[in-house]
Formats: sequence, C-alpha cells, structure tokens
Amino acid sequence: MVFEESEEAATVSELVDSVTAREAGKDAQGRAQFISTSPKWWVHGRVFGGMVVAQALNAAMRTVPAGIEVHSLHGYFLRPTTPGSQTTHTVEEMRDGRSFSTRQVTSEVEGKETFRMTCSFHVPEDGDRYQLPIGPDVPPPGDVEGFEEPFPFDVRELGTSARREDGTFQSTRRCWFRTREPLPDDPAVHASLLAYFSDMTGASFRPHSLGVWGTHTDASLDHALWFHRPWRADMWNLFDIQALVNAGGRAAIRATMHGEDGTLHLSMAQELLIRELDEPLQVVAPVWSARDAQTGGDDGAA
Repeated sequence: MVFEESEEAATVSELVDSVTAREAGKDAQGRAQFISTSPKWWVHGRVFGGMVVAQALNAAMRTVPAGIEVHSLHGYFLRPTTPGSQTTHTVEEMRDGRSFSTRQVTSEVEGKETFRMTCSFHVPEDGDRYQLPIGPDVPPPGDVEGFEEPFPFDVRELGTSARREDGTFQSTRRCWFRTREPLPDDPAVHASLLAYFSDMTGASFRPHSLGVWGTHTDASLDHALWFHRPWRADMWNLFDIQALVNAGGRAAIRATMHGEDGTLHLSMAQELLIRELDEPLQVVAPVWSARDAQTGGDDGAA
C-alpha cells in the first residue's frame, strides 16, 4: 500500500469513517444494503485491499445480533476499486442457527462487482485452550523505535527473522502496531481495523526481493481471516507473516496476530499475484516498510 504524499496525514477518525458501512435500505430481494466511501489515499488508481475487506466485514457485522462474534471470513478480489468511489455492499443472510450465523457480502462499484465475501459468526462459548506462542526473539513494543510520520497506525518494525542456511525465513515481516488514538468500543470497528491491517503485508510475500519496490506487479487474489478472540485495534498487536511459496506467478502467505500479553487472537492466509515488470517503476517504499533504516533487519533482497 503506497500513499500519495499529501495523504500520509490520514487520521484515525478518517480511517474509522472510511471502514464504517452505513445503512442504505434493502434491495428488491429484501437484502440489507450498506454504503461506504473509499478515501483517496493510494496511488496507481487502486484502493488497498485491506480497506475493501474491512468495509465488507463492517457491513456484515451490522446485520447480526449484539453479542455474536465474527470468527472467520473468506473473500475474493474480483475487480479493483477506484480511490474516492462509493461502494454498495449487499448482505445476504444465508443462515441463522442457535450457535452460528452466516452472511455473504457482495460489494459493487457503479454496478460492477468488486469483491465477494462469506463470513461466519459464533455465539461465544467455553472450550479447550491451546495456542502457539510469540517467538522467543521478539522484543516488546516499548523497546522498538517507531515512525514519527503522521499515519493512523503506530507501527514498530522488527524486520525479518534470521535467514536460515537454505536461504529461507521463518518470518518475512514482523511488526507491532496499534492505532495512534483510542477507538470507540464498537466491536465492528475493532474487527474491521484488524482486518484492514491484516493486508498490510509489505513485500513479505516476495522473499527474494524483500524491501524492494517497483519491480513487480503485486495484487491480492483472495483473503481469509480467523478471529479466535475479540481484540482491540488500539492495543498493541504483533503481526507476524510467513511466506510459504512462490510458484506459477503467485505467492501464498500466512500470518498471526498476538496481543502484547501473548494472546493469539487472529490468523490470516492469502494468495497474491506476483509478476516481474519488464521495466521497473520508480516507487518509494511506504514509511511503515522501511526495515533497513529503522531495524537493521535482513531484507533478503536478491
């Protein structure tokens, strides 16, 4: 995600306003509809995929009873969304059971479908507990220098894990993040902003060209999230991404989010298109991805 220079000063309130879906009545089939407007924050005429996911999730969460929690979503990016455009989200209530509810969201811009997502909600219940921990070499966020640039999130980059003898990495991006200001208590806002940040992958999916921009066409194809526990986006979250494979012009990655107390609260999986350009572009790396300047991490560039 690359911002226009004038848009790097995007505020937390503007971010919340952009992900919030507003009721717009019902369609001819009686399905609830919502409207959201994408900000003009990005270059190259394409809205960041995390914004697309966050808006659709926010719309779906407006259609379920209070107290029922989102636990998973699976979405496909069908067409790019133009910055500044208005998106209509049509929410189909596929199922409402005693423990689970399922929604399908179709997002359209000017009559063309841009994103389709299915998400599921679960009534909270007790059960067995087990989780993978934070890595042993991860410092707390207070020990990591942040960026001073005006940006809705406070991001503390940790760089990659150490390159292994075979050239691979356990993690291809690690960072602490939280919003720069406190957020309202609305669960839909927190889930939507965590979904938004889950697509801020940097170049983690290209292990041979980490930290290098303008050499490839990169585009998310699909996005899947599992919300293991409700969590706040204005508390510290460790985002840890692992690149699994590059093959056939595509990349597959997975990621986790832990709270500062070690609680694993979110998992992500994504496939992306990666095509090397014949003529590299002159692209400035986003502020939050400048690993070398801030962390001294091994960027793995080929």
